[in-house]
Order: sequence, then structure tokens, then C-alpha cells
Amino acid sequence: MTQMRDVDELIRQAFEAEGVAGFDRLGEPGLPDMVTELFRGRLRWYGAMFMAMIVVFAALAVYCGVRFLSTNDVPALIRWGAGLFVCLFAVMGGKNWYWMQMERLAMTREIKRVELLVAHLATEFRARA
Repeated sequence: MTQMRDVDELIRQAFEAEGVAGFDRLGEPGLPDMVTELFRGRLRWYGAMFMAMIVVFAALAVYCGVRFLSTNDVPALIRWGAGLFVCLFAVMGGKNWYWMQMERLAMTREIKRVELLVAHLATEFRARA
């Protein structure tokens, strides 16, 4: 990770030396910004749907867990335990989807930075040729 920060610093210094303004505006967003970014764009309905699914299944998991701990009947224990397992699995699947989408958006952001660098280098190359 230190090596990546060194590369970022070298790129920043190169841009400052070339007089490119606005590179600092391309900084990394925080976690709240990355989460709210999922509710914009083409997949915003999926984001809302998965968030609702996570809330519903988390509430059901709590309910199944309470019922699981409050019963003494073995078949009921199995049913409530299976319900708890399914609900927790659904919550983990929804959260996994969110993390994959945030990773996709971060990767897209990095690709756009590389495109900016290539465009800047191409302009410099044309100017010197």
C-alpha cells in the first residue's frame, strides 16, 4: 500500500510540475460518499431494492433468532434455526452485492484517472512534436 501511495504522490508532483489544475479534486471519496453513489445512475433501483431487502431480512433474522432462543421444542428449533440461517445468508448476499458495486465504481474512477493521464500525455506529445 505504501508503494501505491508513492506512485500517487509521484503522479501528483508530475501534474503540479506540468501546471495541470484540478488533480486534487479527483481525490478518493469516503465510505458514506461511496455508499450514496450507489443510489445514483442506472442501478439506483437495484440499490434501493437491495437496501430494502437487507433491512427486511435483518429484521426477520432478529425475529428468527429470538424465537430460536426462546423455544425448547427440537423441530421448532430446527425450523427457526433454518430461518435464521436463510435470513443471514440473504443479508450477507445483499451486502456482498453492495461491496462489489462499490468496487466496480472505484475501478471505473481509477480507469478514468488513467484516461486523463493518457489524454494529458497525448496533448504534451503533440505539442512537442
